[in-house]
Amino acid sequence: MKQKHFDFSSAFFRSTLTLMAPIILQQLITRGVNFLDNIMIGGLGEHVISAASFANSYYSIFQFICMGLGSGAIVLSSQFWGQKDRKALKESSAIAMQVTLAISAVFSLASLLFPGFILGLYTNQPAVVEAGITYMRLLGITFFLSGLSSTATYMLRSTGQVNIPLIGSGGAFFINIFFNWVFIFGKLGAPRLGLTGAAIGTILARLFEFVVVFGYFAVKDQNLNFRMADFLSTGSKLWKQYIHFAVPVLISDTLLGVSLSVVSGITGHVSAEMSAASAMVTSVVQLLTVVNIGMAGASAIVVGNSIGKEQIREAKNQGNTYIILSIIAGLILIPILILMEAPYNALYAVSEETLVIAHKMFFCNCLTIPLQTMAYVISKGILRGGGDTRFLLIADSSMVWLVSIPLGYLAAMVWHLDPFWIYFLLRVEFPLKGLICLCRYLTGKWITVIKA
Repeated sequence: MKQKHFDFSSAFFRSTLTLMAPIILQQLITRGVNFLDNIMIGGLGEHVISAASFANSYYSIFQFICMGLGSGAIVLSSQFWGQKDRKALKESSAIAMQVTLAISAVFSLASLLFPGFILGLYTNQPAVVEAGITYMRLLGITFFLSGLSSTATYMLRSTGQVNIPLIGSGGAFFINIFFNWVFIFGKLGAPRLGLTGAAIGTILARLFEFVVVFGYFAVKDQNLNFRMADFLSTGSKLWKQYIHFAVPVLISDTLLGVSLSVVSGITGHVSAEMSAASAMVTSVVQLLTVVNIGMAGASAIVVGNSIGKEQIREAKNQGNTYIILSIIAGLILIPILILMEAPYNALYAVSEETLVIAHKMFFCNCLTIPLQTMAYVISKGILRGGGDTRFLLIADSSMVWLVSIPLGYLAAMVWHLDPFWIYFLLRVEFPLKGLICLCRYLTGKWITVIKA
């Protein structure tokens, strides 16, 4: 009988779509909040757009850390769920929550106490820093809410529960839009607060999401059965496995988040026009690439469950299929980007120079997005589901910090190249990482069965 290399069964696609669709919808909603924030403040000028972009870049570091915490926990919990080890599931949740609380405290204090210093790391333009100080301080309130909601979301996903996070994000989306409209533009008798109004809308949205998602996780959920008293849990035997498998994911995603802030700093030191263009394009690209996150999230859980059950051949077939699907998805995104560019750019009140730079960045993304999609699904999904987190730490970090950022810095600050080449070199990590992770996947050395 001829050996199968792919899994095109209805059961595979049903499991994938059941996990993937709510994750994509949730990410669309989450990214949609940032997307609409950018559009709503788009008429306030380059300085305000840049200030919001830099503040959100700092916030993105925290979001990537939360992604690392959650994704690292999924490395363990997806396999434990496959093994039906509920005790280990609960213990891994407690560890992830304790680490989340500690990191949230650090980011919150920094944002509240040193907003001007943080913004000054991104730009040397005093007007941009001044425009963003109040926004930064108000964002500091949201770190605990967002961090705990995010980690709870990942833990719920690992047991196939994707609807509650979707409901939380959906409600947050509409709350954010409504209160942004009220406070940014001064509607319904409220004062016109501009960028500060956007921060107020964000706080109210994060509060709603926290109540729904974390509230369900800590009060109602029966799969992990995590309760508030478990925050005080100490001495878990899983710390060794957490450090071995999850901490490399945390470090990798943290370094990735920091790298995006460094990229914002590089573009911010080129010109206000380039930083504004980068903020515009990044917003729409992040919105479109939610399919990467959805497919990666589904593949980590599906592949991880199979490996937890020690169904290694099935896990490899599933991985092969996800790679093919990721390439197809990346190719589909190219014409969507092309069609969106003109109507999207027309929403912003920016200079002609900013629009020219944005056009070059759109073109660059068309060249790189297929490999970017494949890289994301293999690295953040398949290989993590297989427990290959140490290799991923090396691959992620080396491509960003030894290749992409040094070349981008030289292009911007030393060689003074055209914005297209600056932007391309700052993103060259994606195609390179895609090829490296594909080679690693083909060796089969990424599979590890984790035991509690």
